[in-house]
Amino acid sequence: GSGDWSAVGCSSDLSSGINAEYGLAPKDEMTSRGALLQAAEGMRVIPTRGQAAKEQLYMFIQDLCKQNLGEDGYRYFPFALGLFTTIGFCNVTNLLPYVEMPTQIIGCTVAMSTTLIAGLTIKAIAKHKLNFASFFFPAGAPVGLAPLLVPVETISFFSRAISLGVRLGANLTAGHMIMHIISDFGAQMLASGTIGGGIGGAFCCAALVPITILEMAVACVQAYVFCMLTTMYMKDAHELH
Repeated sequence: GSGDWSAVGCSSDLSSGINAEYGLAPKDEMTSRGALLQAAEGMRVIPTRGQAAKEQLYMFIQDLCKQNLGEDGYRYFPFALGLFTTIGFCNVTNLLPYVEMPTQIIGCTVAMSTTLIAGLTIKAIAKHKLNFASFFFPAGAPVGLAPLLVPVETISFFSRAISLGVRLGANLTAGHMIMHIISDFGAQMLASGTIGGGIGGAFCCAALVPITILEMAVACVQAYVFCMLTTMYMKDAHELH
């Protein structure tokens, strides 16, 4: 059947290996095995285009976690994958007419980034206790520079919550504003009824095609940048760098 591990080239011990890698209790073995079987539903040894695209996305985010978080980064892979796909979906959907997703609203993106940074800060304090204070004073720096470095490092740390969200929302908003200006200008030229207006309106409509393609690329890149910076901040929270 499609749920048989042999049909997808997987060994019967895969779920046990994942239990050991991620520290799952033995009582959760059936749960993890069932989840893996469900995830493998419909998969083929020779992948279809859709399956190949999903596998490439999987490996892309997996490599991102490994590069920024090391070998322990695999435990955060589900979070990173969910973050990337959610933001990427919202960003691309924003390009549809009369659609406004949360990632286009700077207030929503700042709220999301603030929540992430607050959670990472709480996790870092819980793990490192008082050693967390060393984050605001670089190792090896002269003690005499503490009055200058500590405020700078503190502002730099907490400004992440703002910059992470503003970067995402502002880039999307700027692109949408350009598309709106060009389309509105083109519509007004076409409505003028003149030959010059018709030529200019047609040019504006044609210009929207490459701009839309560019905005789709920007939407995906911004999702990647948000996910990459989040994993880097997670590394800082773990290693106090």
